[in-house]
Amino acid sequence: MGYRDDRDAMVLQIAELERDNARLREALEHAEDRARDAQDDRHEQRRSATKACVMCRGTLLPVAIFAGHDTRQPLPLSMSTLRFTSPAGGFTHAAPVHSLACSSCGFIHNFIDISPKGGPLP
Repeated sequence: MGYRDDRDAMVLQIAELERDNARLREALEHAEDRARDAQDDRHEQRRSATKACVMCRGTLLPVAIFAGHDTRQPLPLSMSTLRFTSPAGGFTHAAPVHSLACSSCGFIHNFIDISPKGGPLP
């Protein structure tokens, strides 16, 4: 009879572990969903940073900011990006600075373009 009691105890223990496993899997799925939603929200906030002014939520318009004294040959601004890795791999030496000005409050937003093609802002 001892054999049967041990076996019954083990079956009960296995059933309890399977219930715990199912509960933990469900909790993991919910945590992954919450993490995915949070990541999507952060991505949308970053993406919308180039669409609306962070000060007054006004419309952003592209502006050109140059350096130098000669108006016929202005120097475009660029920033050292030795600390950033290039999306194409390796390191870049400098990246252009793009600027957007708010049409409502006039606040100037500067963005570093580290895209591999150096294209316009998204």
